[in-house]
Amino acid sequence: MSLLMKIVTACIGVFILFTPLYLGHKSSDSVCTGLEITIADSARHQFVTEADIMNLVRSTGIRVTGMRRNEIPLTDIEEKVRTFRELRVAEVWFSTDRKLHVYAYQREPVMRVVATYGGDFFIDREGVIMRRHNLYTPHLHIVEVDMLFSPDQMTGINIYDSDKTENLVRAFELVKYIKSDSFWDSMIDHLSMSRSGRVTMVPRVGNHIIEFGKAENYPEKFNNLLVFYREAMPKAGWDRYKRVNIEYKGQVVCQRR
Repeated sequence: MSLLMKIVTACIGVFILFTPLYLGHKSSDSVCTGLEITIADSARHQFVTEADIMNLVRSTGIRVTGMRRNEIPLTDIEEKVRTFRELRVAEVWFSTDRKLHVYAYQREPVMRVVATYGGDFFIDREGVIMRRHNLYTPHLHIVEVDMLFSPDQMTGINIYDSDKTENLVRAFELVKYIKSDSFWDSMIDHLSMSRSGRVTMVPRVGNHIIEFGKAENYPEKFNNLLVFYREAMPKAGWDRYKRVNIEYKGQVVCQRR
């Protein structure tokens, strides 16, 4: 290779090496042109809105639009957005058009819990407690639980990680079982759990209460109830009984109205 070719090759190499650094410096030194917020599942849930996130960003005192990109603390903004416990994912970055992007994905609730002492909250599919952030309430199975709930202490925790939420775990597993069966998912509307862990249910059809007992042996209990619904209820009438007890093995015990 001639000396001239070596010089040209070296120059090209230097250009390739330093051009990204130069462009990166110019890019980080450029001005932010705006803020774009994307909540991926906003059509399905509205626990957190774009306005909520916009107000949160503004509360940091960071103007964003018109600021140099290297002066905008992405990590701080991302951590601030993640204070919304209703969000499963929260990410912040700059795009090539020099906009600051906030991307969020909300948690998927499985059931709504009304605690005897302490309020109204949701539990998502991973077992994380979500306090109601606004008036939006999805249609879910409602579980009344006799428990003391402290929103400030328990919001954001996983029910599987606390010894204070043992009954919530049992109720959660029961609701997941109900949701896995299309018939029971459409049939069971409202559940209650006592402090001792005994469960009662309110069906959407009929004028009776189902006494389920402890949250255990789901397949056997629901199978007994299904047989009773198919064979006895059409003959007796759906309004004949006020209580149907399925907690005992192999039995369905009814109390007439």
